[in-house]
Amino acid sequence: MRPEYNFCPVCGTALSSGLIEGRERDFCPSCQFVNYKNPLPVAIAVTVKDGKFLLIKRGIPPRKGMWATPSGFIETGETAEEACLRELKEETGVSGRIIRLVGVSRMEDNEIYGDMLVVRYLVEAGDEEPVAGDEAEDVQFFAIDELPDRYRVRFKDLIAEIEGTR
Repeated sequence: MRPEYNFCPVCGTALSSGLIEGRERDFCPSCQFVNYKNPLPVAIAVTVKDGKFLLIKRGIPPRKGMWATPSGFIETGETAEEACLRELKEETGVSGRIIRLVGVSRMEDNEIYGDMLVVRYLVEAGDEEPVAGDEAEDVQFFAIDELPDRYRVRFKDLIAEIEGTR
């Protein structure tokens, strides 16, 4: 989880708690700094090629050892689309082309990062052979019937879309 402020990062005064803008928030009684707790922005590449989905086996926490979609934090100065394609390349060695936005949702990671705002894109994979990056143990394409159960559920609408175009 992200660290909590006990003291104001602007002036060093001990933070107080109070109702601000309808929510209980920590604030500085001296300089009026408000400690807004915002979600971390994450981009996810739901990557497909020839009707198969590209997944990585996570090599680091959270969810180390689990199959997942390539994803990562959106960095300062970067768009969600740029982060999506950068993370795809870093984690799989595969380039891609964004087809469309799949959705935006909130996700809670209780292991490390806390509250996240997740932006998912449907991405068409390039022609490179997938190679696991530094943060992945493995990477491979899965046919729809080979997908881990949670992804068959999560990708239900995309699967129907893909199967309808084959």
